[in-house]
Amino acid sequence: MIMDKETYFLKKMKVQFLRIFLLVQKSEEASIKQLSTGSDLSPSEMHTLVAIGRRDPKTMSEIAAELMVNVSTLSTAVSKLEGRGYVRRVKNESDRRVVRITLTAKGRRALDEHEDFYLGLIDEYIKNMTTDEKKECIHALSHIEKLLSDQMAEKDE
Repeated sequence: MIMDKETYFLKKMKVQFLRIFLLVQKSEEASIKQLSTGSDLSPSEMHTLVAIGRRDPKTMSEIAAELMVNVSTLSTAVSKLEGRGYVRRVKNESDRRVVRITLTAKGRRALDEHEDFYLGLIDEYIKNMTTDEKKECIHALSHIEKLLSDQMAEKDE
């Protein structure tokens, strides 16, 4: 069976995207297990720490929106992370109903190690690229990000 170029590229890219996604997932899981702090975290719990971030404490709604989950799902995850000492809830002094989530020192250490993994992965990937190749890569990734973001926005409507 002979394929035209577009069909060939489509099939080739589909397989590569799937393999890359799975390899990143497996690599991330292995990396989390090797952390000195955070080896008891699941990838989704680590993603929750990433969404909480190091800056100002965030509300549950802000974190849930970033993770694209509902607040009740996030609440369960935050309770588990709080119980293991990765995050803490901070009540707003002026409005006690408002609760913000922040990382503890343990949570920041786990996040640091996780980010080192990703930065190392990216450094390894781009170390032999020319400036033009890096620009092309960023351009292609921007298109993929926009496509996926637009699709998610359509599903939310």
